[in-house]
Amino acid sequence: MNRHDVRSRILEKRFLAPRHVWMRLECDWDPARVQPGQFLHLWLPELRDPLLRRPYTIYRIRPGEVEILFQVVGKGSGLLAEREPGERVHLLGPLGRGFALPEPGTRALIVGGGVGMASLFLLIQRLREQEFEVEVFIGARSRDYLLCRDEAAESGALVWLATEDGSEGFAGLVTELVAQRLERNPPERAVLYGCGPTPMMEALAKVGAAHRLPTYVALENRMGCALGVCLGCVVPIRREGTSRYERVCTEGPVFEAAQVCWGFRI
Repeated sequence: MNRHDVRSRILEKRFLAPRHVWMRLECDWDPARVQPGQFLHLWLPELRDPLLRRPYTIYRIRPGEVEILFQVVGKGSGLLAEREPGERVHLLGPLGRGFALPEPGTRALIVGGGVGMASLFLLIQRLREQEFEVEVFIGARSRDYLLCRDEAAESGALVWLATEDGSEGFAGLVTELVAQRLERNPPERAVLYGCGPTPMMEALAKVGAAHRLPTYVALENRMGCALGVCLGCVVPIRREGTSRYERVCTEGPVFEAAQVCWGFRI
């Protein structure tokens, strides 16, 4: 799909968790042509510091509007979080290669860590619209950071929760919960989808390999240009017996987990 640079207006903003912001923006992109896992590049036009745009996953999209869900981690996201409805931004997108839906009859196991759920919710929607059986595993450090749990349940997906401090659901890492689920009742046909911190995605790749399941992950590398020019977001990928660097912004952010040469850090 061709990317479009549009002037947009903030329509609504809410804090969903400490330093986690949901925002609804004007956008005239065709929702049917946006892939789950794709992202947009956002610019606050009156600012020169930071100069570069910032990438934000497309959380949901409807005719005339797009939603993002992000964590405040630096100057760019901090400035965006301070913006109020009615203020203007510029959006470039949709960018990147997103998630593909599996073959009919496949059970989808979707694993999100923290704000990684922002990359997965559109996938959940698309799967449920086509009547796939979907299980969603949401992990966070504590119950205050369990994002999208109600929305996932409302879609008809089966939702599992894990918190590292044991404040709700399974006490431990969400990848441990996924492994237990697969060991106790392995489905006949399933695929794993995930997004979260790199160590979590590496652990999910190992779970998928142990159970011989196709596993696809959306990586969260820092990006500069997001257009494949600066090479600031490359990761080592193994294809056809050889390893090479590929750009998360253009060849990704979604990769087959078995092809990622794990061990890199962002």
